Amino acid sequence: MFENDYTLVGKHATYMKFLVNDAKLYDRYIDVYMNGAVFGLLYNRTAARDNTSQDRARVYADAFATCREDCSFLYRLVMLLDESSSLTTEARIDRAFRYDADPNQAANLEKNMELFHSYVLGGIEVLYEKSTDGCTTQEDYITRVYEMMKSFSEEIEGYPYEERLAHLING
Repeated sequence: MFENDYTLVGKHATYMKFLVNDAKLYDRYIDVYMNGAVFGLLYNRTAARDNTSQDRARVYADAFATCREDCSFLYRLVMLLDESSSLTTEARIDRAFRYDADPNQAANLEKNMELFHSYVLGGIEVLYEKSTDGCTTQEDYITRVYEMMKSFSEEIEGYPYEERLAHLING
């Protein structure tokens, strides 16, 4: 997990490049990638790979190596909290903690990485939409990100992730 490059294509590559290079809201592509996972999960937004353009952006393996623990944590969180299927608690725990350690589960791990990446892509869409709508200057982008983070903070204060995790763990 998180040992190879990951290439975004189409609109997701365009959005990532814009957030890093133009709007300068993030320093690195890996930052957009990890925030995409968080926002995809929080907004319950997934997206399929977009192949409508040739635009590409790559998160390199060395960036994953630097942030492997954080990426693994986000992966496990998504696998535990994803409600797109009717898996039992035990099955969610298996996909979050066991499939990546068992070579016999390579097919399941690949399927889970596809699910995780769908949250990343959906989250990148959320980040782009919320960060850029109506903005034209660097000051506009900064103000928008501040407003987004303030709203984000207010939204998650009442969101019972601890309760959901406790329920999964305790049954």
